[in-house]
Amino acid sequence: MSLPVIASHVNSVPLDHPLGRKVAVMGHGGKTTLARAIAQKFSLEHIELDQIAHMPGWERRPANDFRRILEEWMNGSPNGWVTDHYHAEVVDMVHEQAESLIVLQLPFPIMLWRRTKRSLLNALTRKQVCGGNVETFRQHLLTRDSAIYEMWQKRHRYRKLAESISTVAREGVDFYLIRTARELDNFYRLHGLTRAG
Repeated sequence: MSLPVIASHVNSVPLDHPLGRKVAVMGHGGKTTLARAIAQKFSLEHIELDQIAHMPGWERRPANDFRRILEEWMNGSPNGWVTDHYHAEVVDMVHEQAESLIVLQLPFPIMLWRRTKRSLLNALTRKQVCGGNVETFRQHLLTRDSAIYEMWQKRHRYRKLAESISTVAREGVDFYLIRTARELDNFYRLHGLTRAG
C-alpha cells in the first residue's frame, strides 16, 4: 500500500502528537466513535455534523442554516470541540478553526465492512440517527438511498482521501493520518481513549 502524498503546507505529525482543543475527524471506518472518545477524554463538545445536516425524513438542511447552527455550537463550546464527518457546506468553517485534523483512510474492505455492519445494526435496532431519522433494511438493501451503496459508489475516491483533505486544510494544522485498524487501535492507546457504543 503506497503512502498518500500529503500537502506540504500541513504539519504531518506522528500518532502520539498531543491533540489540540479543536479537533476535526474525517474519513470512514470509525470516525464518530473516535470523535466521541476524544470528546469524552478531553472534555470537548462533540459536534456530530450528520445530526445537523439532516432533518426528519432525511431532508437535507439548507446550507445557510447548517452553517449558522454549526457556528453557534462552535462559539458555545469554550473548552473546545471535536467534529466528525466531512460536509462540503461547512468544511471551510471546520478547517478554519481546527487545530488537529485526523483522517481515517483505512483499507476499503474494512471501511465497507464497518459501514455495512453499522447500517444493518441500526436498521435492526431502529436506532435514531442523523437528526432523528431511522435506517431500514429496505433502504439499505433495495434502494440507492443506502449508506452502504453510497460507500461502494464512491470507493475510488477513498484511495486519495487523505491527499484531498490535506490539500484544502489550513496551513500549519496538525495532520494525523490513520491508515490501518492497528494504527487506529494505537491511536486510542497512545491518547488514553476508550471506545464507547
